Order: sequence, then structure tokens, then C-alpha cells
Amino acid sequence: MTTTAFSDPATVGLDPAALQRLVAAIQADIDQGQTAGAAIIVARGGAIGCREVLGHVAPGRAAAVDDIYLLMSLSKSFAASLVLRAIDHGRFTLDTRAADVLPEFGVAGKKSITVRQLLSHTAGIFPALPPPPPLGLDDMGNLAKVVAAISAVPVAYPPGTQCSYAPTAGHAVLAQMLVVTDPAKRSFSTIAQEELFTPLGMVDTRYGMSLDEPRRVPTFYTERNTTPSTTAAANMLNTSMPKGEVPAGNAYGTVDDAFRFAEVMRRRGSNGGYRLMSPALFDYASQNHTGDMSNGAVQFYILEHGMPDFPVNFSLLGGYVRGHGHHLTGAGHTASPRAFYAVGGGSTMWLVDPERDLTFVFLCAGLLDGLAHFERLQRLSDLALAACTD
Repeated sequence: MTTTAFSDPATVGLDPAALQRLVAAIQADIDQGQTAGAAIIVARGGAIGCREVLGHVAPGRAAAVDDIYLLMSLSKSFAASLVLRAIDHGRFTLDTRAADVLPEFGVAGKKSITVRQLLSHTAGIFPALPPPPPLGLDDMGNLAKVVAAISAVPVAYPPGTQCSYAPTAGHAVLAQMLVVTDPAKRSFSTIAQEELFTPLGMVDTRYGMSLDEPRRVPTFYTERNTTPSTTAAANMLNTSMPKGEVPAGNAYGTVDDAFRFAEVMRRRGSNGGYRLMSPALFDYASQNHTGDMSNGAVQFYILEHGMPDFPVNFSLLGGYVRGHGHHLTGAGHTASPRAFYAVGGGSTMWLVDPERDLTFVFLCAGLLDGLAHFERLQRLSDLALAACTD
């Protein structure tokens, strides 16, 4: 485990009192049972002005800076960056049809689906987290089997006409495209290790994790969100997710490693010594690629909770863009329109606001269901942004 350098907040343009209000808000959530153990980093211009760990990640186990969290859908941003890297290297393009690389995928209305549609959740493919039948939860980490099962499922709508978050399928197909087109014939997890995690110094990050790893943080729902269904979901995350390769969801890592990745995004695809992707492609990918579309996958939650609809603003980076207007956004109401971020289901986030040169990372052990996590992130992101002194 390696740690990142720490700077005096005031010297990097962060207000210490405002940072303490952010920390106090997270602690209050912990005290009220809305959040469990958490780790955060707030930085400006790459200089960390706040790194805190709070609460407990398991009974009798206080949060520590070297805890290894299930990063959930932050995994998508890793997979997406590898796809963009492959595009820079000429292996395929954003307009390449997935079926041209994976012929078995091009059935049941999926022949025209492109890389861009898979990255932006507009492809209309299998929408659930577990793999489609006949596969079971123990098959989630078998990338080839999952893609074969996804390939047999018809589209839900004509590709490109709607947007509906597909938590597993799209990035599984993209990862298999990386494997099939890889000149070295490597597995997806090996590609990720050799072209992403190792070069960026993300020494504790990997796809899949041994159940015996002592630093692994168990996943659970917060005490205010514990029901038989959420308990079953947590059990699935703790037993099935650690196995194999789930490009969209089973990367594990520390808060420092998540910060290292977010910093590469802040620097438009490079850490100064290693270029993950070109600035030109990064600039294109970090825009809103779903226009005014809303997210079909959350419409039931919105109706059930009496919430207004909002634009989903998917980027091609495995996450979202703040965009314009007053609406729900994990980036916070006060983030600049160009701010971009990635969210991991119920528990994690990295955020970059390029106009303020701000990076904010939040990892949490306790999950919140539905859009409650976005509401939490919106509040915490605004507190992080309030710490900027200019």
C-alpha cells in the first residue's frame, strides 16, 4: 500500500473550516445510521487538502486509510478508460458495431449496437445486475459465459432511441471486445492490471478479490436500509462479486488508488508519466452523450418517491456529467457544468470539477438503496465544493 502526499488545505485553496463541515456531515450520517465507515479525499490541483477516515467498516473494525472497498460501478470508469485507450490505438472506433467484433452478439435486434451506445447505456440490452438465465450468481465472474448469455437476449428498444442504465451487460460486452482484439491475447483483468492499475500506481486495485483478504471491506446496507431483500443483495455482493471478472462492478481498491485514477481524469487522460488516453478523445468522452434523455431504469423509483425526472447526462467515461439546470446530480448543484464523475451503487464516487481544479473521492462501507445515494452525494459534493476558496 502506498499513500499520497498531503498538503496544508489553505495553501492549496481549500478552507479548513469548510472541510471540517464536510467531515462533520459524514459523521452525522454515520451517527444517524445513514452511512457506515467511510474514507474521503478532497484535493485541488492534485494537492490533497483533506484525507479522512470515519466510522467502522465492520463490527469492531474502525475504518482505515488502507481499507480495500468494493468500488461497485466505479469499475465502469476503469473499463471505459481501457476501451477509450483501445480506440486511441486503432483497434476499433466509437462507431464500431459490437457484432463486427463479436458476431454472436449481433442477433435479436442487436446487430447495429455500437461501442458508443454501449458506453452511454443507450444500446437497449439486458438491464439487470445478475447475468441472464440460465446463468446463476456464481457465473457472474465468467466474462465469456456472461457475454454469451447476454448475446441471446433481445433488445428492449431500438438502439440509440432511449437510455436505460444497464449495470452489467454493456461493459461486459465492451470488455470482451478488448479481449478479442488484444494483440497479446490477454484476459480482461490482465489488460486492466498491465495497462491501467500498475502504470498508474494503483497498487491495491484489481478486478476480483480473495475472500480471505484482511483489508477487504464487507458490503452491507446501512441500518436504516436493512430489509430481507437488501440483506440478500448484500450477501450476493459479498460472496459472488469477489469472484472472477465483472468489468462493470467488481473492482476493489483503496481511497488513495481511486484518487490516483480520478487525478488522471482531471489531467485529461495522463498522470504526467503515463498516457492512458489522448486528451482529444478524453475531451470528447467527458461530454454529455445522452442529451436530455432520462434514465429509464430509475423511473419506477422516481414515481414511487414523488421525485421530479431529471436528465441522466451519461458521459463515455463510465459515469456522468453535471450539465446545466437544477436537477438531481451526484456532482452537486454548485459544480460547474463541465464537472464529471462516476458513482458506485449506493456507496462510492469520484468527482472532478475542471473549472475549480477540484477532485473529491468518497468511499463508504454502507450502501443506500435507489437514488438515495445520489441525494447523499449531491449534498456532500456541494460541501466539498464549498471548501474552494476561489
